[in-house]
Amino acid sequence: MKVLKTNISKVVMGMALTLVAGTSLVSCYDDDNRDTRIEGDREFMTMFITDNTRGKGGDYPYNCGLDAQYPHGNTIHLYWYGVTDCAGYQIQMSTQIKVANGATAWDNVQGTPDLMLDSIVGPEVLDMLVKDQLYSTSYRFRIRALSTRDKNIKGDASTFEHASKWWGCGGGREWQDYLGIQTYDRYETPYAVYVDQSKTTETTMHVMLNSNIKDVLPLTDPNDPSGLSDEDKDKYDSFTTNFNVDADGEFGFKILTVEPSPSNPNASVGEKWRKYEITKEDRERGYIDIDGLSKNSTYVINVIDPTVAVAIDAKYNTCTTRSDGTPGEPILLNHDELMAKYANTDVSDAHPGLTRSVVFALAEKYNAAPITPDLTDFVSNPDLAEGQTFLLEGGKTYYMDGNDATSKGFVLRTNPADVAKGLRAKVLCGLGHHSDIYTQGTNGDQWQGPYSMFLFGRSPEAGEGGEIYMKKLAFYDIDFDNPEAFTYGDNAAGKGTVSGNYFFNMMSDGMAVTLDSLVIENCDFQRVIRGFIREQGPNYKVWNHVLIKNNTFHNCGYYSNGAGGYPWIAGAGTNAKTNLYKDMKVIENTFYDSPFPQFFNETVQENWQAGAWDITFSNNTLINYNTRAAGNIFNLRNLPDRSVFNCENNLIVLCKQDGDLRVLGQWGADIRNTMTLSDGSTGKVTLNFGNNWSTNNDLTNGQIFSGNAWTSTSNNWGKLVKNGDAVLNGSLEVNVASVSATELMVNPNPPFKAATSSDQYMHRADALDGSISGTGVDLHIKNKDNEIYQNKVGAARWR
Repeated sequence: MKVLKTNISKVVMGMALTLVAGTSLVSCYDDDNRDTRIEGDREFMTMFITDNTRGKGGDYPYNCGLDAQYPHGNTIHLYWYGVTDCAGYQIQMSTQIKVANGATAWDNVQGTPDLMLDSIVGPEVLDMLVKDQLYSTSYRFRIRALSTRDKNIKGDASTFEHASKWWGCGGGREWQDYLGIQTYDRYETPYAVYVDQSKTTETTMHVMLNSNIKDVLPLTDPNDPSGLSDEDKDKYDSFTTNFNVDADGEFGFKILTVEPSPSNPNASVGEKWRKYEITKEDRERGYIDIDGLSKNSTYVINVIDPTVAVAIDAKYNTCTTRSDGTPGEPILLNHDELMAKYANTDVSDAHPGLTRSVVFALAEKYNAAPITPDLTDFVSNPDLAEGQTFLLEGGKTYYMDGNDATSKGFVLRTNPADVAKGLRAKVLCGLGHHSDIYTQGTNGDQWQGPYSMFLFGRSPEAGEGGEIYMKKLAFYDIDFDNPEAFTYGDNAAGKGTVSGNYFFNMMSDGMAVTLDSLVIENCDFQRVIRGFIREQGPNYKVWNHVLIKNNTFHNCGYYSNGAGGYPWIAGAGTNAKTNLYKDMKVIENTFYDSPFPQFFNETVQENWQAGAWDITFSNNTLINYNTRAAGNIFNLRNLPDRSVFNCENNLIVLCKQDGDLRVLGQWGADIRNTMTLSDGSTGKVTLNFGNNWSTNNDLTNGQIFSGNAWTSTSNNWGKLVKNGDAVLNGSLEVNVASVSATELMVNPNPPFKAATSSDQYMHRADALDGSISGTGVDLHIKNKDNEIYQNKVGAARWR
């Protein structure tokens, strides 16, 4: 690491706070908390210079940030305040995801590869360049001033008892006490190496090579980009500017490296592949077969140009992939055995300052057995193959810590033998192991749900990149709940902060993901407050097949005074290669009074590159789907060419008790346009709509939609049909049946009457099948003499 000792250091020294005993300068802490030699017998605390600590504005030349002299945007320049007569400074760096939770997280990365910088510099040095870091990565930094009374500058045995406290350990909300800097996305990179998953075995991989620029761009002459689209021309410029490409279009990579992922560092790899010199024959053949691998293990594969001095720029695209394995027999997660196993678990290391009675209080309250340790071990355990089935005992309760990574496909289900007896497992979220979900506030001690039950994929470990490939994630016959989560109504009642939780979320730095199959079938969801499935971050996500079938959703989505937090399926649209909707079927589900906004949401991307969408939304029952604001079922822009939308046999109902003052509204869709194709024409889509019905109560102008009706010729499906951009098979109309909601169903009205727009329990219904009286509803159809029953509309479970 090069440390700059330049005139700029003298300038900063002159401008910095000179911290000496007896001065009248005020530190960044209150007087009774600040660190002084007299009060604490320690050195004065320094800080990094940022707009938050100096307030000179974002263009102040000595603010920490990306150094403009390095145009790739991955070199960081640090500046800090000088401390008179100190012995020097210690600077540490890690990734945001590893240390965002504060001092304890920083302690946990010491001595591990996650501590990416640990440097001591002399007292005259007040700035540092941290060059050539990972792209698209959020980093955190901390710093402390060292004391001349300690031995830690000249290589002696290091002691830090008189050093200042660290500055930079603040969590996500203490913005004046941490320094976070995110590097730019990497420039366009040739897709030079990937693995043919169809030929992967337990010990071998078929590594494909794209050796020529003509392999990754539609070129006939590698030196003539004139026939390319504007987007491909941009790629061509990046490839030829940032990589060595010879006159014949051959890329300059010469070395193949295969390394075990940090997630399974002990996995084996044939020694020759750790640094293999690619031959002319390999390039002509277009692939290399590597061997000597461990089964069920993740590997990081790179091709490298050794003539490029900067290691990160010498790599082309990074491929992260898993070897194969054969799933074993289903593993039963025995409730009582798990409870006994963790009855004597030492919590002191994971939860400093918290007692066992605090950490496991809710686990004991709900008699809930932990399954996070088993699911976490599965990801890195080479003895367990992708596709492993885990069985839960019906009639028993389990819990997950939350944010459980899914980078290796598995099946989680209630034991089918128990399901046959009418017993289901319950899985709760956010009850244990992570002390950061435990807060002590003015309203008393609170357990709040974490961001999600599961993460799609995971954040990269140091040196990783590329994509995660998973075959299948599946969930069957489980009741999911977060019983300690708070809604907007709870917040308005003074109970606590609204829980920002999801079922599936992604981290902002999550790796690219290709998931072949996601299945969520015959499950019940309660108290998922902010969103159901959310993807985010700059990398692409591809879901080949999604089936969300025969599930029930209630007590969800009451996140704000408007239309909720994130949509049911929240697409970020940040990467044109993303396709969440290649084959998405949402069928036979029931959505009861859960005010998330849109169901399908993609509004950002203008130029999708990952193929058409095929979306089915059929045979669902929607009751008070989202009555808080204009939450549409479809909210889509720039629909890919040749996409297909199937929307049939849905039942849409609005209802409330007499004296309930809630506003009832139902919005259909917000559809703007199809994609503009390369020849300037517009894409064409197919709409298969029909046999959708509503009851005859609480209508607007004779129809169920109070706004954004599907038939509208302004920003809706009707507009696409009118403009010739959609072929309609069937009808966009929602038919009105000759029956009201209360005539059709046993007891559909929300059980709590709302007196205001933010009543605490106005969106609460503890059961949908009549099994709970007073706080539940019963959606079973009692009247069969109507078009809804006769046309088999809605979820079959209620017929």
